[in-house]
Order: sequence, then structure tokens, then C-alpha cells
Amino acid sequence: MIRRLAREVEGTSAVEFALTAPLFFILVFSIAQFGLFLWTQLGLQHAVDLSARCASLMHTTCPDESSIQAYAADQAYGLNIDPSVFSVTQDTCGQNVTASYTYTIAVPLLPSVQVPIAVTSCFPTY
Repeated sequence: MIRRLAREVEGTSAVEFALTAPLFFILVFSIAQFGLFLWTQLGLQHAVDLSARCASLMHTTCPDESSIQAYAADQAYGLNIDPSVFSVTQDTCGQNVTASYTYTIAVPLLPSVQVPIAVTSCFPTY
């Protein structure tokens, strides 16, 4: 009877799927989370680039630090970011805008990982 059961192949595909599916889904969700991480980083970089430019050239739109921070938060496309994430300083290169943000990577079946993102941009003052 045991030999007969050993020769049976019914259900082997289901067992193989059960063993490989979690790894496949972890891989797919990890790729998606990495894409979202890069999108967040690029959105922050875009925001600090435009806000440094605004601080240097458009004095009516960005006259003080709080308005520069609000402008940067508006320019972070697709991200709901608090303006306090951005900091503005006067540097030797001009107006320097920096953003520090913590992105949480959450993949099912794995523990969450928090990755810090720091971007900066400096635009000369005219």
C-alpha cells in the first residue's frame, strides 16, 4: 500500500505551488515596494529642487522659510508630506533646501523596514 501511494502523482502540483507561492509573492511585493520607495525619493528630490529655486528667484512666492516649506510640500508630487520635513538654510552656494523623511517598506510575511531618505538641493541667490 505504501508503494502504491508513493507512485501517485495527483496533487503534486498543489504541493509545489504551496511551497513556491510565498516566495514568488514576496518577490513581487518587494519589487513594488522598491518602486514606491524610489518614487518617494524622486518626489522629495523634485520638491527640494523646485523650492530651492523658488527661494532664490521668486521672492514674492517664497519670501520666508514657512512659505518655502509649504511650497516644497506642494511640489512633492503624489506625496502627502508635512512641510516640517523640509528645512531651509542660507549657504555659501545660495538657498539650500533639505528634506529628511523615513519611508516604511512593508512586504507581507516580512517585518517592516524603515529606510531614511535625505535629499538636498542648493540654488544660487541672485
